[in-house]
Amino acid sequence: MSDSTDPLRAIIVGAGFSGTLVAIHLLRQGTCVHIDLIDPRIPGRGLAYSTVWDDHLLNVPAIRMSAFGSEPMHFLDWLHANGRPDADAGSFAPRKLYGAYLQDVLENSVRTASARCTFRHHMGEAVHAWSDSVSAYVLLRNGERVQGGKIVLACGNPPPRPLAGGVDSPWVPGAFANLDRDRDILLIGAGLTAVDAFLALQAQGHRAKVHFLSRRGKLPHPHQPYRPLPESFSPSGAMGARRLLREIRQHVREAADQGVDWRAVIDSMRPVTNDIWHALGLREQQRVLRHLKTWWDIHRHRMAPEIGAKIAAARASGQVVVHAGRLQHLDSGTRATISLRTNQTLMLDVQRVINCTGSNEDYAQTANPLVRSLLASGRISANSIGKGLHTSEHGELRDVDGATVDWLLTVGPPRLGGLFETTAVPELRKQAEALALYLSAVIYEPIEIVPELFMAAGI
Repeated sequence: MSDSTDPLRAIIVGAGFSGTLVAIHLLRQGTCVHIDLIDPRIPGRGLAYSTVWDDHLLNVPAIRMSAFGSEPMHFLDWLHANGRPDADAGSFAPRKLYGAYLQDVLENSVRTASARCTFRHHMGEAVHAWSDSVSAYVLLRNGERVQGGKIVLACGNPPPRPLAGGVDSPWVPGAFANLDRDRDILLIGAGLTAVDAFLALQAQGHRAKVHFLSRRGKLPHPHQPYRPLPESFSPSGAMGARRLLREIRQHVREAADQGVDWRAVIDSMRPVTNDIWHALGLREQQRVLRHLKTWWDIHRHRMAPEIGAKIAAARASGQVVVHAGRLQHLDSGTRATISLRTNQTLMLDVQRVINCTGSNEDYAQTANPLVRSLLASGRISANSIGKGLHTSEHGELRDVDGATVDWLLTVGPPRLGGLFETTAVPELRKQAEALALYLSAVIYEPIEIVPELFMAAGI
């Protein structure tokens, strides 16, 4: 802060991982900061960590899940102190336990913050935001008006694109209620969301078949230990989608010749993924999203090993059946007509269809009332690539004319398009810390430490 008479007043909309981390870093950095956190949920939980199912595990090992890049053992130490003494660097903890961790870190940050810092949690839904050039304001659905200096949109992953026939996502209350354990279920999608849905069904004792349907019929790969590569992936020159794919495959072949798993190649790209993305032109970025992103996701966003084993066992027993194709028609919500990639037609009679297609990243179609209001007013704009919102390099949103809106910033999934990797914890925690530093008028690169224990764990 410049001085104690000029406090930072931040309104953070969204209290999932990103919004909670921004608040934590502001409290840790600031000598005089006033934070209003707006979310109907308990801070730190968000959608991902509000699950009630013990089988919903993190898909990243504990050593990568610290809230602080400069303190890689932080989450692991917390696990040891909170009833998980046997947890190690490669453990995949329950997601609801990680929510408790974030909640605990926030509460501790509030307790230990400077006496001139304030923190308020508003359990409501933000529906509108504006600025009068002196202050910024957020209106809640209950009529409450929150005043501040800067607004941070930390809305998290958008819900899936709606499907015809009123098909709900797994996160809608009652999605798994009143089910007959001996009747089939159809999941539209085959990514990590569909895996979560199957695990919830399995936890309820579901015995009948669970059909996974996606365009390519590919499931995420499981994590496996591997020997890390000594250096990050390095492109040989100017990149296009086709050449990028060729180079990744070449690196995988070279690694295999040395007895190194393909996962090492994919993970060696993490430090440079966004740099590669920025070097691509708009047309090539669109080609990556259209043709390669599905393949990237199943290799990059992997299942915990124990979850992978459960899915493999269920496929072997015939309980899980994976189809490559499209939902052509849904009659009365239970009889599905599927057009398979083999040009055949499959008819399924199921008791429920669940929308597991993943986030709808086209913000022009958002159902979020605050984002919808800001888009309609022209205060913010959708990214030209058709994914995410238009932002500056610091996360400031841009209006319909491309001008920076200095009182309105965002973090996480809304930055997709400007960034390619903007959903996983290692990337989000760096964004959250950098944004907190930027709001505090401090510019330096957040520190990320890769501990030797990570290397020894081989994940």
